[in-house]
Amino acid sequence: MANGSAADAPGESRAPRDDSAFDLIDVPATVVCAACGDPDCVGCAVEEATNQSGVVAIIPWERPGVGVWRRLWQTSVLATLHARSFFGSIPDGDLSTAFAFALVCEALAVSGLALGFALIALICLPSLPSLLLEDEQIRGGVLRGLCFGTFVLVAAMVGLHAAHGVALDFAARRFGGRSSGRGLRFGLYACGWDLITLPLGLLTMALTSGVGEARRAAPLGLTAPLQAAEAYLTGHHGLSSDSARLAARRAAFFTALSLITALLVGGLSLALALR
Repeated sequence: MANGSAADAPGESRAPRDDSAFDLIDVPATVVCAACGDPDCVGCAVEEATNQSGVVAIIPWERPGVGVWRRLWQTSVLATLHARSFFGSIPDGDLSTAFAFALVCEALAVSGLALGFALIALICLPSLPSLLLEDEQIRGGVLRGLCFGTFVLVAAMVGLHAAHGVALDFAARRFGGRSSGRGLRFGLYACGWDLITLPLGLLTMALTSGVGEARRAAPLGLTAPLQAAEAYLTGHHGLSSDSARLAARRAAFFTALSLITALLVGGLSLALALR
């Protein structure tokens, strides 16, 4: 009774429960297989890591025996539409796997942006295709710029998300959080936000889940980061809601400062190179 009364004590704020995000959690094989999630599976002999509660927690991207696109999409949807539940219970795991997820997400997101800009260019400059076909020098310059720009933007987006995750761990320590964190995995899986909320992801969402679901996902590129950060800080670092909010804002500030510094250094380097 003492524990129940303590948990229900007034003044202790709790995030609303999001049951729809329980796709992240696998339960014993009497309900679903802990490896592949198939209720008809007789059980896969795979050793899985557990989260802090001891319950098997498998991020869809890290689940064996499932197609790449399905794993990628399910993980991105969970990270975006169910950010609190996903990042509040994010399990430990291999960083290289999370890094691969981040690269694929950002490559698709940036490719979608490039396709959108290309369509706008075709509308504004109808003669552009014939010009590219006729002039080899212009065609080569456009292709080189497109490839280089895509590479730089993908690397920058992955780096920005990773820096945000690491900043969350540092900010948490200032407020008494645990010394070890999973901030880098947080940042890498946060790249799923970009896949879902940028044009290619929204179009895919509208085609697969309906226009209403796409409309719901559109603003989450702005709101999901703070929700996910607070859930991660309370769920993993054990901070109170107020402390988690302050730590999340501090981490966002340092991330923005790092981005501005990188842009200034990059711009200065480019200006010196062109002199």
